Amino acid sequence: MPKKYDKLDYRYIEKLARIRKDNVKRHAGYENTLKLRENIKRQQRNATYEMEFERLNSGTAQGHLAAHAHKRKEELRKILGK
Repeated sequence: MPKKYDKLDYRYIEKLARIRKDNVKRHAGYENTLKLRENIKRQQRNATYEMEFERLNSGTAQGHLAAHAHKRKEELRKILGK
């Protein structure tokens, strides 16, 4: 036999539903913020790698690079997919 609810029970149930809905909305916003932050970090990291790679390329045009600089240039080439 189903339980009968009175008027106060419905208000309580509605209040809990509104709280759950607000929590879901808040968590979704937080997840979006985290994704945006990760995308910004990734883009900054890639821009830094790109600048470093270009500096090493210009260094090669001006003269010889040390062995560790050549290794770093190859690592950056693999990371950037060039």
